[in-house]
Parts: sequence; C-alpha cells; structure tokens
Amino acid sequence: MGNVINYAEQYQQELDQVIKQATLTNDLETPNVQWMGARTFHVPTLSVSGYKTHSRNGGYNRGTVEVTHEPYTLSFDRDVEFFVDQMDVDESNQAASAANLTRVFLNEHAGPEIDAYRFSKMATKAIASGNATSEDVSPDDVVAKLKRDIKKVRKYGTANLVAYVSTDVMDAIEQYKEGKGQINLDNAGTVIETRVTTLDGIRLVEVFDVDRFHTSFDFTDGFVAAPGSYALNWIIVYRGAIVAKAKLNSVYLFAPGQHTQGDGYLYQNRLYHDLFVLKNKADGVVASYGTTAKS
Repeated sequence: MGNVINYAEQYQQELDQVIKQATLTNDLETPNVQWMGARTFHVPTLSVSGYKTHSRNGGYNRGTVEVTHEPYTLSFDRDVEFFVDQMDVDESNQAASAANLTRVFLNEHAGPEIDAYRFSKMATKAIASGNATSEDVSPDDVVAKLKRDIKKVRKYGTANLVAYVSTDVMDAIEQYKEGKGQINLDNAGTVIETRVTTLDGIRLVEVFDVDRFHTSFDFTDGFVAAPGSYALNWIIVYRGAIVAKAKLNSVYLFAPGQHTQGDGYLYQNRLYHDLFVLKNKADGVVASYGTTAKS
C-alpha cells in the first residue's frame, strides 16, 4: 500500500496587515487629571480688574475679583467585544489568538480612532472660535501660511506648541526652498517613517494616515470621515489649552470555561475618554483645512 499523504491546509502565523501610524496625540495627554468619582470636572478662572488713576487726595481705587468655574463633561464612551472559538484559534495556526487580535485591534482601530476624535474635536473648536482657515496650499505658499498661523500662538512659547501636518503639507515643505535650500526632514527615531521637522522653533509632525485627519467623523461603527467634512492641512496646538485623558481603559480576556458564552475566547475592550479645549485658551488651537468637502 502506498504512502497516504494528508494534504491538510496550513496557515501562516504572520498577519496580512498594514502597520499603521502610532497614536500621535499622546503628546497632548494631561497627566494630572483625576476623573475618579465624577464625569464632570470644573476649571476655575480668576478675573481681576486693572489699574485706575491714582488720586493724591488719599485712598485707593477698589478693584473687582471674580472667580468662575467652567464645567467639562466626559461623553465619549466606546467598547467592543469579540468571541473566537478555540478551534478557530487552533486551525488558523494561532492567527486568531488573543495576542494577534489585540495587536490588530489597537493598531487598526483603537489608536487611529483616538487621534481622529481628538483632531476633529480640536478642529471643530478652532472653526467655531474663528481660528481656522479653509485654503489650499502649495510649495510656493505653504511656509508663509504656516508662519501666519504660528504667529497666532507664539505668545504661548514655542516649546509648548506642536503642529500636526498632513502628508501633502509635509511634501510641500520638503519642496520649499528659501535662502540656503531645502528644509531637511527626519523621522525622529520612529519605527515608521514619520517625517518631523521644525519651523520657527515649533515641531511639525507628519500625519500620513489621512483617514484620521479630518474636521469631523461618523463614529457609529469605528470611524469614517463624515459627509461634509474637510481634510485637515494642519493643527497647531498649545498643550496648555488641552485637557485630554482617559477615565477608563479596560481590557478583559476570558479563556474557554471562564465565561458562559460558548467554547472559545472572549475579548472585551472599553475606552472612556475625551478631549477638551479650555474656554479661555481656545485661541491656543489653530487649524487649516482644505476647500473640498467630502461627499
């Protein structure tokens, strides 16, 4: 009897996934915010009146002092649950393992959505505050337009500012020449070749994942650029104008037998977070966006 060969199907362990850009707005995280015990926090503002003309007949002009509290309430609460039968894990050669599932979810959905929400919320605030410009940019005018917007926030100090720019804008900067030649870009030691440079002392970071860089999104199922939204050219942010923090980020993994929903692995992820632009520092966020709305 001849040899019996079992031509069972085999699966590779490496995933056919694109490595996306890491979460870029981590720089805006506010470390000293404590959400526990509340979903609303209040930021105080102290207002005092100024000098008045002194009288040499004696006495001082009485000034006024006013303390107000602006409330900010968390509202962006997200979750997802996945169930994977243990035979799917075995027969896919571990491709559907919890480790791979977590990696793909964080890479393709969680991180990009955090950026998308934060970018769009800052852009919406900038537009509402009159600190945004709808325009197209080219290598001939990109630096002049960036300098125009940098000038609006320079009072906060260049070390406290970060500018997120689109790939098209970074390409235009790379093509721009003035005086000594081309502006040099580097990737700041990142694994993915995100170009980084400085202009007038402000760090410019490329957002090459354009899917997360729009003025508004539909978050019904994941996130997609909303109809009527615009692609962003850049957002320049004064870090002190932003409060960005997660109140809850929970991840649970239940092995077969640890739950009652079937013979497999159960993965649950919840993220409860938000970003706020402080009322009296709203001029610390400046945006530029394109002229063609998404249909």
